[in-house]
Amino acid sequence: MNLALRGGGWPFGLEKWYVDTLLPDGTVLLVYLVRIRVLGLPVTRLTAELFRPGGPDVRGEAVVRSVSGGEDRLWFGPARIEGEVLRWETPGLSGELRFVPRAAPVALVDPFLEASSRRLTWTVEVPDADVTGRVVWPGGELEVTGRGYRDRVWFDLLPWRFPIRELVWGRAVAGPHAATWVRATTPTGEVAARWQDGVVELGSARPVDLGPSRTLLETRVADIEGFRLGWLAPLLRRVTGDPHEIKLAAPCELDGEAGVAVHEVVGWGR
Repeated sequence: MNLALRGGGWPFGLEKWYVDTLLPDGTVLLVYLVRIRVLGLPVTRLTAELFRPGGPDVRGEAVVRSVSGGEDRLWFGPARIEGEVLRWETPGLSGELRFVPRAAPVALVDPFLEASSRRLTWTVEVPDADVTGRVVWPGGELEVTGRGYRDRVWFDLLPWRFPIRELVWGRAVAGPHAATWVRATTPTGEVAARWQDGVVELGSARPVDLGPSRTLLETRVADIEGFRLGWLAPLLRRVTGDPHEIKLAAPCELDGEAGVAVHEVVGWGR
């Protein structure tokens, strides 16, 4: 898989890798690799977050100085994707995980959005994987055995003309099954798709039954702690419509099997 960085993105561009691992007890591990360019100025961050039911959240973050990628490798400052292995180091949370894919990469809608010569692409590089490894933090550690996922978003859409008003996304694993769903509401209609066990269906709602959810994160996107946008935060708040994100975890049922899910809603305030 080619993990080379994409070019373009003037006057604004964003490239983001999102990685998660879901454990059977409801623990959720998230890793974000984010690269934003505003008027040619780069903001590049690594964030890792561990949410354990009944335990304190653990978070680590790092400013990234150099990024490069190629075939089956991504060097993102103190984080590395090399084949099936993801490693990262931050003062607050570090880890090494192996993702053994159960399914092939997929682009549910390609491109996901397009306006004139600008577009948003969303590729699910790892729709479902068996994950093993270990994470450590000051005063603690956790052996990880769960199910993993990785996607990559790139866009050069102008944030002050961003067409999405609400984005609903989620993924679930249960027994041998896995599913991902997405719905974007725009002024001209909806873009919706779902993937389950290797099959893509366009125009569909989520294919799983979710149980009671617990909130992992609720914040204005510009205020996400790991981004540390500084002077850029009020600017992006103003030009983007100040999107608000809520991310949740839930038990679920998928094709009669009990499992776990992570899902989110992002809304724009225009």
